[in-house]
Amino acid sequence: MIRYDTQEAAEYRERLLRRVRADVTACYQCGNCSAGCPAAFTFDYAPNQVMRMLQVGMVDQVLKSSAIQLCVQCLTCTARCPRNIDVAGIFEDLKTVAVAHDVKVPEDAAVFNRVFLENIARYGRLTEAFMLLRYNLLSKHLLNDAELGLPMVTKGKVEILPKKAVGADEVGRIYRKAMGRVKEKAS
Repeated sequence: MIRYDTQEAAEYRERLLRRVRADVTACYQCGNCSAGCPAAFTFDYAPNQVMRMLQVGMVDQVLKSSAIQLCVQCLTCTARCPRNIDVAGIFEDLKTVAVAHDVKVPEDAAVFNRVFLENIARYGRLTEAFMLLRYNLLSKHLLNDAELGLPMVTKGKVEILPKKAVGADEVGRIYRKAMGRVKEKAS
C-alpha cells in the first residue's frame, strides 16, 4: 500500500505550477511521454510514472530516481503530451531541486551535472575533452570511453585544450547568480 501526504502533494503541485507553469494534475496517464522517450529504457520510472508519483505527492522518491537525472531534455515528452503539459520542464525543475537539496542521485549524475555546469560557467561553452577528463577523474571512471576519445581527437572533432568563448565571464556571472536563486527557491 502506498501512503502519501495529501497536503504535501498539493503544496508541491502548487510550487510546480508557479515555477514551471505545468499542472501535473492534468496528466491522465495516456503514456505518450513514456512511449516517445528515447532514454526511458535507462530510467527506474517511466515519465508517466513520475507524473503519477508527483500527483500523489511522492516527491522524495522522484527526487532520488534516476529518471530525472538521466533525462536528456529532448522535449519529446512535452511535444507528445495531448494535455500540453511541459513534462521536460517538470523534469528539469526536479533536477534543479535535487541539486539544491543535495539529494544523493544515482550513477554519478551529480558529479556529471556539477562538472558540466561548472565547465559552461568557466569557459562560456562546453569544452568536451576537459569536461570529460574532469568527470572521469571525479567519478573515478578513469578510462571511461577512452577508446572513443583518441579517434575523436585525431580527427579534430574534439579540442584538447579548452578555450574561453567570448562572453565567458558573463556566462559565469549568470551561472553564479542562477545557482544562488535555485538554492533560495528550493528552500
